[in-house]
Amino acid sequence: MQKSRKHLEKEKKAKNFYEHGVDGLNLALSIADTEEGKALRKVDKHRQTQEPTSRSGYRHRTRTDKKSRLKAKAMIAQQRALSKKEKAKSRKERSKWDGARASTARVTAPEPSGATPRKKVTFA
Repeated sequence: MQKSRKHLEKEKKAKNFYEHGVDGLNLALSIADTEEGKALRKVDKHRQTQEPTSRSGYRHRTRTDKKSRLKAKAMIAQQRALSKKEKAKSRKERSKWDGARASTARVTAPEPSGATPRKKVTFA
């Protein structure tokens, strides 16, 4: 009994991807090299972010910025004080006018004759 050609082609054969020992060692070495390269890149990135920068120009710039900020704050405080004074003046004038109107137009309404005075409630 002979097997057909198609049946022989379909039989599974063991696959050899590498020679035992030599190729495995080379594969392990290449993996180790790539991992080490990744680790070195990470360390280099970390070192680059932590390098100190020169701050001589920064300090000089902040002094001038502080002076300008203080001037701006003083100006804002002065404007607030002026607006506060103006509001107080307008309130005083308004109360004068309201008081004058109330005194001239004051008419008291008669109270109901049968109304009893309200009782005050105190809490001990």
